[in-house]
Amino acid sequence: SLVLALACSGGSDTAVNDPVAGQYTAEELAIIATLSPLSTVPADRTNAVADDPDAAHLGRWLYFDTRFSSSGKVSCATCHDPSQGFADGRVLSRGISDTDRHAPSLFNTAHNRWMNWDGRCDSHWCQALGPLEAPEEMNVTRLEVVHTLASDSDLSAGYAAVFGALPALSDADRFPEAGRPMEDTTDPNHVAWAGMAADDQETVNTIFSNVGKAIAAYERLILTGPAPADDYIVALLSDG
Repeated sequence: SLVLALACSGGSDTAVNDPVAGQYTAEELAIIATLSPLSTVPADRTNAVADDPDAAHLGRWLYFDTRFSSSGKVSCATCHDPSQGFADGRVLSRGISDTDRHAPSLFNTAHNRWMNWDGRCDSHWCQALGPLEAPEEMNVTRLEVVHTLASDSDLSAGYAAVFGALPALSDADRFPEAGRPMEDTTDPNHVAWAGMAADDQETVNTIFSNVGKAIAAYERLILTGPAPADDYIVALLSDG
């Protein structure tokens, strides 16, 4: 077992025949104590609504909504499926098209300091936003996200309950149907974005960020309960 392996790696000459009876050294017990239980979920100082139940409720609806994809068939839950342990059971995940990575489970990600396999996101809500604009994942732009949100009365009401009412977004000259900042400045989505006033860009960025923060509030609730290993360690340390 993991605990037995840890004990053996500690270099102790003490026999490990009955761990719960206290056959580990103090040094080994100190190592084992770091494995369980999980600490309290740390505060997210980058997200004022991280622990707001209304934000988590909104985030749950956004998480499962396939309208926030270019095909209308992909949601966050496509690659992070509750029935698959909030992963997808695939070697390489597939959204709009095949990706080059395996989607990790979302269980206990509220404890993570860094997000994504390469750690490129430093907050839960940063990670939640990335797949929306990734071409192989959900393949939409932030302007499409805010328009989809605004077009649904229930989602708009849920957003307003947490962040305040959405501004008017119907002026197509100010808020094009699609657009986002891109490295390729010739891409139509970037051209549309670059043609917007700075204040309107900021409005869209704020709403888009809030979408990520609501999804993150929901994902913070995806936690595991005590596993058999946790029960074992509790019994071990109580006996020790």
